Amino acid sequence: MKVVVNCEDLKFEVQCGAGKQHMRWLALVAATRMQRLKYPHAFRVPQRVLNSEGTTLKPRQVICSTLEDSEEVIIELRQGAAIPEEDVDAAEWSEEAYGPQANLMDCKFRWKVGGAQEFPKYVRGDYIVAPRWQGVYPQKDYGGPFEIQVVPVDVGPDQVDWIASRKAPPGSCTYKFVMESDYESICKADPETLTADGLAHYTEFHWDVPIAPEPYPEIDSRPSTASSRDGAQVDPRFEQDWEALLLKWVESFMKVRVKDVLAEFFAILIDLFDSYAFMGLDLSASQHTIGMDDWKHLVINCGLLNGQPEGNLDWQQVCTWFEEAAGVRDGRPYLAQRLTRAHYLELLMRTASWTMCEHPREQYVPEKGRPPMPLDEGLFRFITDILIPVMDIYDDDPIRKDAVQHENLVVIQENRRSIRSIYSFLAQPWPHYQGERVLIPGTLRYVLEYALAKLLEAEEAPPPPPEEGEPTVKAATIDMGAVFGGEERLNIQQLEVILETFDSHVSKITANHPEEAEQRALLFWEFFEVLMESCRSLTLGTDTPLEKAIPAYVQTMLAFMGLVDREEASLPQLAGSEHPEDELLADVDEEAS
Repeated sequence: MKVVVNCEDLKFEVQCGAGKQHMRWLALVAATRMQRLKYPHAFRVPQRVLNSEGTTLKPRQVICSTLEDSEEVIIELRQGAAIPEEDVDAAEWSEEAYGPQANLMDCKFRWKVGGAQEFPKYVRGDYIVAPRWQGVYPQKDYGGPFEIQVVPVDVGPDQVDWIASRKAPPGSCTYKFVMESDYESICKADPETLTADGLAHYTEFHWDVPIAPEPYPEIDSRPSTASSRDGAQVDPRFEQDWEALLLKWVESFMKVRVKDVLAEFFAILIDLFDSYAFMGLDLSASQHTIGMDDWKHLVINCGLLNGQPEGNLDWQQVCTWFEEAAGVRDGRPYLAQRLTRAHYLELLMRTASWTMCEHPREQYVPEKGRPPMPLDEGLFRFITDILIPVMDIYDDDPIRKDAVQHENLVVIQENRRSIRSIYSFLAQPWPHYQGERVLIPGTLRYVLEYALAKLLEAEEAPPPPPEEGEPTVKAATIDMGAVFGGEERLNIQQLEVILETFDSHVSKITANHPEEAEQRALLFWEFFEVLMESCRSLTLGTDTPLEKAIPAYVQTMLAFMGLVDREEASLPQLAGSEHPEDELLADVDEEAS
C-alpha cells in the first residue's frame, strides 16, 4: 500500500509495502524526504502525525490498520531544535515515538469494574522477559518485581476501566491488585486471566506489530519500527559504507538496530561529511575524505570535550577509537589522519555511545534501577538532540553560504591546494595540543604584520638601484615592495583592515575551544574560517569582492612562504615550544605513560 503525505505544503507518496510499519516510521521517512526536497542541508525531527480530519495518530498505530490505501496524512516537523514547552501534545508524541522507552511496548493491566464497590490503587507483580528475547532485553534490566499505579480510563459512554500500564519487551507476568484498604485481591470480572489456583492473574505480552516475531540477527529485531529498507529510498553508498564498518565493539543483535538508525539519517550525515570534505586534500578521488582535525572541530562545536561546560570526552579516547576503526597502531600525528565515510560513521557511533549511553549528561541519565540507553536509541538521540542543532548553526553560517556562491566557489577550488599548503607550512608543534602541528593565531598574525611592515618600508624608502660597478649586497637584492606588492596581493589598506578585525575573528571562531584563550590554536577548517572572515571584512571595509580578496590573501601568504624557503624570513619561535617536534611528542608520550 501507499500513503500520501502532506508535509510543509508539499505532497508526495510513500510506499509502505504491506503497511505493517508504525506511524513514527512514516514520520521519519517523510522527514528524510523533506530534507532532500526542501531542506538540502538540514533534517527536522517529526513531532506529530495527523489524519486528514486533524486527529493525531499515535506513534505506534499500524499503518495498514489505521489508513486506507492512498489515504492522506499530515506530518508536522519541529520548527527548531526543541519543541516549545506549551505544545504538550507534540512533546508527548515525540517522547512516545522516539524517547528512551520508545522501543518497548505498552503492557496494560485491567481491573474490570463488574459489581465491585472498591477499586485498586496499584497492580503488583513479577515480570518475566520471554526467554528468546532475554539476549536483547536482559531479565535483570527489564524484568522482575514491580508495583505501578492503577488509574481510571474512559473506554466508552458511561464506562470506565481501571488500568495500569508499564513499558516492557515481550514476556509474561503474574500479578495481583492492591486495593484501597491495602490488601491484595484479584479481579473476579476477569476470570480468563486467572491462574489455575485462582489466587492471581497471569498474562502473556507479545509485540503489538508482527514485524519481528523472533530475535534473529538477519531479521530486524527492532519491532517498534520497520526497517527503512521497507519503504524509504536508501542512498546506494549506504551498503558500501556499512560493509566497511568494523564495529567489533557492537553486539550482533544491536548491529541490526543501529543499521536502521544510520539508514534513516544517512543522507544528512553524509551532507555533513561532504561539507568538511569540500576543503579536502583531493576532490578528484573516487571517495572523498575528511581530516581528524575536521572531526575534532565537529566534536568541539558539539560541546563534548573535557574542559567544555558539559563535556566529558577526552580527545585521546577519540584517537583510540580512530585506531580501532581504521585498523592502525599508533596513528600519530592524529590530526593529520584522513577519515573515510566508514571511519566517520564509526566515530559517530562511538561518540554517541559515550555521550548518551556510557557517560550521559544529566538529562539523559536513566531513572534509578533502569538500564542505560541502548546504542540505537543513543545514536538516534545524539543525532537529533546534539548533531542536528549544530548542523542548523552550520546551515546559517554566512561563511559557508558565501563559500558556495558560484564566483567564490570557483576561486576557492582554484586555491584549495594552496590554502592547505599555507596551513601545513605555518603549522607548528604546540604542547597544548599534545605536541601536534597546528596553526597558532599569533603565527598567522605575525605573517600579516610582516607583509604590512615590508610594504610600508618599501613605500617610505624604496631601495635605490645599485650603481654600475658597485658590489651587490644580498639585502639589497630583495625588493620587498615587489615581493608583497602588485594587484594580485593584499595592499597596505587591505592588510590594515584585516589586522584590525583579526583578534575578534579568531576569538569568535575559537570561542568553543576547551583551552584557555592564550592556549588555543586553529584547526584547518578554523583557519579557512579566519581567511574567509578576513576577506569578508575587506568586502565591507574596502569594497573588495570576495572572489578578488580570497586569491589576494592566498598570494600574500605564498609570498611569505617563498621568503622562508630562501631563508630571507622565518616563522616566529613559540613560547613553550622550544623543543623539536619529535622531542616534544616524546615528552607528551612520557607524560601520558
